[in-house]
Amino acid sequence: MSLAKEISIAVLAFSGTEYAIQTWQPTIDYLNRHMPEHEFSVVAIEPSDIALLEKLVEQQKVDFVITQPINFVELQVKYGATSILTLVDESKYAKFGSVIFTHADSDITNLSEVDGRSIAGATPKGLGGWLIGYNELINQGVNVLESSDVSYLGVQENIVNAVLSGAVDVGIVRTGVIERLAKKNQITLRDIKIINAQIVENFPYLLSTSLYPEWAFVKAGHASKRIAKDIAATLLNMPPGSKEAMARGYWEWVTPIDYQPIHNLMQKLRIGVYENYGKISLLQYIKDNLLMSTLVAFLLLVAIISGLWVLRLNGKLKQVNFFVEQQNDMMLNSVSEGIYGVNTSGHCTFVNQSLTNITGWEEADMIGKMQHDILHHTHADGSAHPSDECPVYQTFKDGITRFIREDVFWKKNGDSFFVEYSVTPVKDTLDNITGSVVVFRDITDRLEQKQLEQTHRRELEHINRLNTMGELVTGIAHELNQPLTAIATSAFASSKMIEAGKCSTEKMLDVFEVISLQAEHAAGVIRHMRKLSDKAQVERSMIDINSRIKGVVTLISTNIKDAHVKLVLNLTSNIPEFLAQPIQIDQALINLCKNAIDSMVDSTSNRTLTISTKVSGKILEISIEDSGSGIDAEMQKRLFDSFASQKKDGMGLGLSITRSIIERHYGNLYLSSTSKKGSIFIINLPLEMNKI
Repeated sequence: MSLAKEISIAVLAFSGTEYAIQTWQPTIDYLNRHMPEHEFSVVAIEPSDIALLEKLVEQQKVDFVITQPINFVELQVKYGATSILTLVDESKYAKFGSVIFTHADSDITNLSEVDGRSIAGATPKGLGGWLIGYNELINQGVNVLESSDVSYLGVQENIVNAVLSGAVDVGIVRTGVIERLAKKNQITLRDIKIINAQIVENFPYLLSTSLYPEWAFVKAGHASKRIAKDIAATLLNMPPGSKEAMARGYWEWVTPIDYQPIHNLMQKLRIGVYENYGKISLLQYIKDNLLMSTLVAFLLLVAIISGLWVLRLNGKLKQVNFFVEQQNDMMLNSVSEGIYGVNTSGHCTFVNQSLTNITGWEEADMIGKMQHDILHHTHADGSAHPSDECPVYQTFKDGITRFIREDVFWKKNGDSFFVEYSVTPVKDTLDNITGSVVVFRDITDRLEQKQLEQTHRRELEHINRLNTMGELVTGIAHELNQPLTAIATSAFASSKMIEAGKCSTEKMLDVFEVISLQAEHAAGVIRHMRKLSDKAQVERSMIDINSRIKGVVTLISTNIKDAHVKLVLNLTSNIPEFLAQPIQIDQALINLCKNAIDSMVDSTSNRTLTISTKVSGKILEISIEDSGSGIDAEMQKRLFDSFASQKKDGMGLGLSITRSIIERHYGNLYLSSTSKKGSIFIINLPLEMNKI
């Protein structure tokens, strides 16, 4: 039973529609022979009419497209298209680049000398014929659109002829064009000088730039996934160098390679669908992230209200403290603390009015009675408190003054309350101990306030993690998309090859190994995401700091790629494991690394993020170094204050929370150095800790 009556495949026709149909038709015929249940046809679209191609895809009149990478990215972002195959050209290479060249007699020897010279490309959106070479010039600090006379000559042969004739000084063409013209005896290679020549192993053409993925075989969003898998399997089984392939000048098809470099290039140059990349307004960001923005606004409101409440409570506590200090010289019953005396037999000898006010016990209830049996008989957990373990008893036995920061006393109505108290021995004129004096204060409100502050701190840290996840989620989605696509295509293609009996065990094992590695990579990313976004406080455990750093690098790898940052890991081996809360350590490392990456966004020089570890004695040192523009003197003064930020849209919580996390691990975070060449943050952590 046929799944479709007709399947249309559009091809981009750079050399005219007639030539495109003539050269691609053998490939279409190959599909018709090997997939007789479908009827394939080819539609040729000239680059100047690219809007027509997008319209046909949008109206679902074209099912598949064979096109250059930039057009694929446009279709992917706008209409949900996906790549199912990548073309390998007759050089047997699945990538290409640009050649930047001049006449052999020219005085131009490097890219910096192109500045101010006339230059020619194919079209403003031509990848190999302009954009890749233009990007290479930008990387070298040369913006020819601002300093040079730029011409777009359409056909790439015109660019070569213009340079050789002296009409322009410099040309940019796709790799392979110069060799093809030389092979046809249309030019002589000795008349050409390559600028910024690059050598890539096994790449057969002259080259001046980085390499980018070749043309893609693209499935439109509405097209059948089943048919797409059948097409992929059929073309993967096409013999390399077949007559159908050579008719179009390519060698074979392979499973799709990563087209993220094309996304990165378009984002950097802000072309096509990425024309406004990085220019999102605050209002637009809120619209695009309504749920997250609402949550952050709500939590900020809660934080502000909590802060005001804390200030109010602090104000009340200061008033109470001031009152207590002013009453120190007054009579015993005028002080706010509860006070009572105990003789060496444990009987109460006196109480003040504040004790009665706090506990409800009157003098008649206390004087001459065993104070421990009245006030101190039970622990907070309900277990019995033996009198020989009572600090009050111990003091009048050994004569040592004690201060207890937190304990429980009991009121007359049976309720307990938290207290802090001091116990001071009382001595007679012969220096004999006659008893003890206890001064206590009700700290129930203070402990509740402390709990509120701890809860508030945990909420702020969770907000910070959620905000970080919000910033990373787009990059992580890209990180997951490629391995999942590769797994699906490879698995289906391998099943087809098994059915066709055209594969060896060795080749299948290679495919399965790729599937396994890609699956493990995707699973690892998801595990890190789930752990980082977990609101619960993770119990402390022994951690390997180098493994935690590598896990963090996995989560921010797309941020590193998008910012064109070089990552350097100088991790000392055999660092002992130590006790820590792993998710909090991850959060601290992510905050510092993201700050470092953000500081290098506006830098045109070499962008490098260096993460180092070493051990000095029993102290672990972690260094986060960037090559950004540094931190100004005013910001350094309040660098670790809450809501202090050098970023235009920053919340100012990252460094404050990070230092709090490190200090709770008995460590230290500080800015080691900063200048226009970059900054270095240092984390010191003890490798031996009894508690966190």
